[in-house]
Amino acid sequence: MQNNENAKKAGIKQAAKELFFRFGFSKTSMDDIARQSSLAKPSLYYYFPNKEAIFDEVVIDEAEQFIIQAEKKLTPGMPADEKVAAFIRNIYFELKEYAVEISKLPEALSEQYPHGRPIIEKINAIIRKRLRPWLAEGNEQGIFALEDENATVQALAFLNCFLNLDWMQRVPEETRDQVVETVIQIVLYGIKRRK
Repeated sequence: MQNNENAKKAGIKQAAKELFFRFGFSKTSMDDIARQSSLAKPSLYYYFPNKEAIFDEVVIDEAEQFIIQAEKKLTPGMPADEKVAAFIRNIYFELKEYAVEISKLPEALSEQYPHGRPIIEKINAIIRKRLRPWLAEGNEQGIFALEDENATVQALAFLNCFLNLDWMQRVPEETRDQVVETVIQIVLYGIKRRK
């Protein structure tokens, strides 16, 4: 029964994602999503209370895919500092490709959306979960000198907030590339002059 429920939810999210990409969030209705997913509207409401809840899950699913792809590109046995740098860099490259796809659409997921902050916090939680073991590993290896691992994880997730579609569309690529590399250098080495 649970697998059937999960399959229905996945189908609804896929149908909604296609509509959001084609028409945008504001122009997609619950009726549209019900039709696209071949469900009666009451069945749709059984799985999701509203369009915003579907959108939230679509965005979280997309973010998890970025993170999974970024992790797959890590080389086994990398030192912790290189993992952190490569992870940030890989998320940026995944988002860069995604931004190109989004820019070709008439109106997509990048339009103004009222539930942005809760989504960003959920994405940050996913990023923190991935970074935490690497920071602990780096601390054990003597690569990092962390006074407060939890605060460091939170700070790194916060630093990644600038990696979003709005920033990708507003800032020229060459500048973005330099900013990402600079953030990685600041994360790993700081900005204070060494004596």
